[in-house]
Parts: sequence; structure tokens; C-alpha cells
Amino acid sequence: MKTQTEPPLHVAWEITCRCNAQCVHCSSSAGPEVQDPGEFSTCDALRIIDQLADTGVRVLAFSGGEPLLRPDLLTLIQHAVQRGLTTNVCTNGALVDEGMALRLREAGLGSVTVSLDGACAQTHDNLRRYPGLFDLAVGAIRALVKHNHRVGVSFTPMVSNYQEALQVAQLAYSLGTDSVCVSQYIPTGRGTRDLMLSPAILGEVARDVLRLPAKYARRMRVHGHDCHVALLLSPEEMKDYKGCGAGTATAGIGADGTVTPCIFMSNRAGNLRDARFTDIWENSPLLRAMRDREQLRAGNCGSCRFKLVCGGCRAAAMAIHGNPLSGDPSCWMFPEPTDLPQPHLAAV
Repeated sequence: MKTQTEPPLHVAWEITCRCNAQCVHCSSSAGPEVQDPGEFSTCDALRIIDQLADTGVRVLAFSGGEPLLRPDLLTLIQHAVQRGLTTNVCTNGALVDEGMALRLREAGLGSVTVSLDGACAQTHDNLRRYPGLFDLAVGAIRALVKHNHRVGVSFTPMVSNYQEALQVAQLAYSLGTDSVCVSQYIPTGRGTRDLMLSPAILGEVARDVLRLPAKYARRMRVHGHDCHVALLLSPEEMKDYKGCGAGTATAGIGADGTVTPCIFMSNRAGNLRDARFTDIWENSPLLRAMRDREQLRAGNCGSCRFKLVCGGCRAAAMAIHGNPLSGDPSCWMFPEPTDLPQPHLAAV
């Protein structure tokens, strides 16, 4: 189906709010006792997958909560693969043993992302509020690598763990993973502002990450989920860089069917119980506004000559200022005056 607007490259779908952990930084406030009454049935979930395929979405990431807590996950993966979607599962690894790794492989899963928020058990388990989860996550990675999955590690730098970023990358490399993504922390859901790095420290982490691809280039990809890195690229690389993909290259779907510009944003573009994904993607006033970067007139983004290349983090703008079109409080290239806590003043 051809649409008037370019379809999103990547959709992250929180298929459940249930989780066996209670991470302090969880953007969906998931947990063992959390159950969203609006969670889709298997039949309805298959219908949503059809809508995403018809729209032209290329990559569908099953997230949560913990997606492996849904007993129909393999069915959803198989259907998405049959519809031509590249699939990903974002997991904490607690439920991945060799048997599950094999079943995921047989279902046709494209890749698995395992969260590691520290290079040691103490850091990771404290952030995830799940004693023993670090060892389970490492075991999951080993099982997935053994069964020839494309495995990525996701690391979110916060006040208590950012100094372990390079060690996490080295650990991922030693475990045989294909990639490491350093993903900017956004204070939303259960996550609070005191976990957020100052722009200066966030910039240091981003610069460190940019040095890693050359070190691991022969086997493991290292990249950062940070729109500001465009400003550190060469002019040749910069010209093709799109920066923040919220509402343009990406979309989020909540467990209740709410469509958002980004998985880290609560702004409602529509709900799949009321409208088809294509209609929401093409016609939502919110999404249309976010695609027009000339509307970024406030704060540091409004006066920035690079806003068409970078766009600023719209999720950070929403989380701190309550307006997705405001300035970006996380920008470390052209920071705006904020009252963000300094790293040494906060602790988990």
C-alpha cells in the first residue's frame, strides 16, 4: 500500500506492561504486578501487524515490559516475518535459555536486543531491581549467540552507571554480540530526573562511544542513539544524517494501542482501537508538526543552525519542558540553561 507520507522505518511496540523486573528507569512503568487492561488479544495483535506491514514499516521491535511474558510472542513473530517485516525482540534476558533461543530462531526472529545497564552484577541488578539478572542476561546472550542470532546489547547511561559504558562494550564484544547501542536516558515513566546525566557528561559519553567503532570494526558495530552526534560527523557524513527520528523514521505503540512519535514519548498521536495505523501516521496533527522542523522555534533548538540535521531530542524536550517542540535540555553541543542535577549529586 502506497502512502502519502514516507512510512516509519522502525516501530517499537510495547506488547505488554508485565515484567519480571522493576527497573528504576523503566519508561513504561512495567513490573510483575502491572497489567494493562487494554493489552491486545492475539487476534487483535495479528491485525495490528497486518496494518504495519500494509503501511510499509520495515522493522518491528517487540518490547515491553518483558515481551517474553506474552505466551503468543512466537506466533506474533512468525506472522510478522510472513508479512515481510524484519523483527526484533527487546528483552532483559531472564527468560532466555537455550530452548527459548532455539524457538526464537525457528520462529524467524531477525535479531534480539538484550539490556545490560552495567558491566557487573551490582550495577545492573541495582538498576533493574532484580537480584541475579546480570548473570541471567549474560547467559541469555551466550545462548543466543550459540544459536546464531544477531544479538545486540543496549546500554542506557545514567548517573550511577555511565562510567561503565566502555566496559559494557568490551563485555559485549567478549560475549560475541553483533552490536552495542548506547541509548540516551529519558526521564519518563518510572524514570526520574535525578537519574539523568548533565549535558556535559552526556557529551563525554557520546564522544567516547564515537571512538569505539574503529576498535571493534572487524566484528561488532557500536553506535549511539543520540541525535546530537551528527554535529561531530564530517560534512560528507552529516549531509545524509536525519537526527531525531521521532514521528519521521520511528513510532511507538503502547500496550493499550496508543501510537506515539517515539517509544519514550507519551504524546498521543492516535489509538489503534479507533483508527488504522496508516491513517494515524499520515493525518495526526502531532506527527505532522514534528516532521516540520521549522516549527522548532523555542530554546536552543529554535536558534540552532543545525536543527534540520539534528532536530534535538524531542523526547527529552517533552520530558523536561512538557512540550515536544521546545528546546532540547539534553543537548551537549549547544546547551540551554537548565536545573538538571549534576552527576555527583544524585544516586540510585
